[in-house]
Amino acid sequence: MRTWASFLLLLLADPSVLPAEEVQVRIYSAHPPTSLTVSAIEGHLHWKSCPTCPEQTGESLTVESAKGSTPGATKEAQKEFLVTGIYRLEPPDGPTFSSSFPLRIQAPARGLVILVSMPIEQYVQHVVMAETGGFQDSEALKAMAVAARSYAKRFNGQHAKEGFDFCDTTHCQAFYWRSVTDRIRIATEATRGEYVSYQGKAAATFYHQNCGGTTAAAGETWAQVSEPYLPVHPDPYCMTSGGLRWQTTMMHEQINKALLAWGLQPPQDWQKLEISSRTSGGRVRTLSLAGGTPASFPLSGPSLRFAVNRVFGWSKIRSDLYDLRNSGGRILFSGRGAGHGVGLCQTGAEEMARQGKTYKEILVFYYPGTQVNSTENEIWQKRSDERFDLISSDPEEDSSIFPVAEHLLRDAENDVGWRLPFHVRLQVFSTLDSYRDTTGQPGWVAASTRGQTIRLQPLADLRRRSILESTLRQELYHLLIETRALRGVPHWFREGLTLYLSNPAVPKATPSPMTVEQIEQILKHGDTRENTEKAYASAHRIVAAFVREHGKAAVLAWLGGGLPANVLQNLASVPVPSPRNGTNELPSKQPQ
Repeated sequence: MRTWASFLLLLLADPSVLPAEEVQVRIYSAHPPTSLTVSAIEGHLHWKSCPTCPEQTGESLTVESAKGSTPGATKEAQKEFLVTGIYRLEPPDGPTFSSSFPLRIQAPARGLVILVSMPIEQYVQHVVMAETGGFQDSEALKAMAVAARSYAKRFNGQHAKEGFDFCDTTHCQAFYWRSVTDRIRIATEATRGEYVSYQGKAAATFYHQNCGGTTAAAGETWAQVSEPYLPVHPDPYCMTSGGLRWQTTMMHEQINKALLAWGLQPPQDWQKLEISSRTSGGRVRTLSLAGGTPASFPLSGPSLRFAVNRVFGWSKIRSDLYDLRNSGGRILFSGRGAGHGVGLCQTGAEEMARQGKTYKEILVFYYPGTQVNSTENEIWQKRSDERFDLISSDPEEDSSIFPVAEHLLRDAENDVGWRLPFHVRLQVFSTLDSYRDTTGQPGWVAASTRGQTIRLQPLADLRRRSILESTLRQELYHLLIETRALRGVPHWFREGLTLYLSNPAVPKATPSPMTVEQIEQILKHGDTRENTEKAYASAHRIVAAFVREHGKAAVLAWLGGGLPANVLQNLASVPVPSPRNGTNELPSKQPQ
């Protein structure tokens, strides 16, 4: 994910040490307000409407979405704000939120997008506050803190294509709005930097409220997840409290309403709901609506639970561990447990802690085959020159990048005709594993840019593969492009322009050309390495054709004014143009 500005980074007291890794969290994500007042709690607010715009100061700021309306409020003309200060967020309806973390507010028509940038350790504290419920034992709290941090490291950037890392709902991890208690703060600080790993990579540390006595295998719940440390296994600790037994009754009309809202068309006049198969742990794998037209309609267990709970509340069908009884248009669900059952069972973890188990023993029980590692082992140091800050564990060795970066940036700025208005951070990782684990990028991606920080694989590796300069050149162009890009300029255009400027040689055509819609979908939502590289190369070819037809100056101007309507219309369903010459090289997408 690429985000704005160093002012969003909180500096530590010691300027020679890198600030803690940050995440951007979208708050109010389930119910975006159409207007919001930001009020200073202490001192004044400071805000900008773009990274290079003049800073404004005041005691409060009211922002409205394009269709929002707040009586008596002064509607600001700008549609995006970067805010700092100690503030309180006050929507017309919903909870207030007080913080001193840097704030970014976007104002599209369908409700405000409100992003808070915070160090990952503070994010973990708010998650543990939201997710632990009535936890009493400190070892259980520590286990949850490590699990929440591991999840954040593994899935950092889960909403990257939307411009942030995490939402504040259970889709990612629930986020507690109010202040954090001392117990949570102490438990989180005691495990600072620790995370669960498997084969050198942060583990997918799913967790849930109550497994009902047996955990679920990840692959039985989500087909795309098949981690060996997320198996089915008995959990005697959870059953100490009875496994949370529950019952609920649903009418046929309610099932129909839920399925229709989920995008499914249930059969007409179906008579009963039947369980067709179960997982090895006893959870409902598939069901069928029987006796209607058509006579049988298959459903997956998780799909039915998600569909019903989205419409009628998340405690209606509490887990997939249940039996059914049909009677006169009613269906009685009798089950135990709560949640998907994968990974750490919070009820069992609390019981293990009560019996004297340590947080590491709890984690090993629920994530067998993993180990607890720490990011605190690598000491980051900072060196600076006129245009760059170097963040490295070996700055004496890695400072050799300064003259290379200075030369490349000067050439790139002369090429586009404008300057970067900030210091660029160059974060150089000491090992490939450290790079992969921290950035979440695969090894074939040589560098990635987040905000004003270019994150690089070890310089020795990049030099050995003769791609250091090409990699750094591409990332510097990307920073230049992002500082000028109008919000809403297509992702494929920005990426294609970056690739063209950093390497004007046009990639060779592929046997199956992609449309712009296909390229945008892949670049926004990800795909296989092969398809991702094809999408980047296709975007490169489109921009190269633009430059040939309209000239580079005109194409660069589209960043601030948007692509002309006739250009977009011509691209609507036309495969990308064939090149005249070139190579398939993508500088920052180099294979190992």
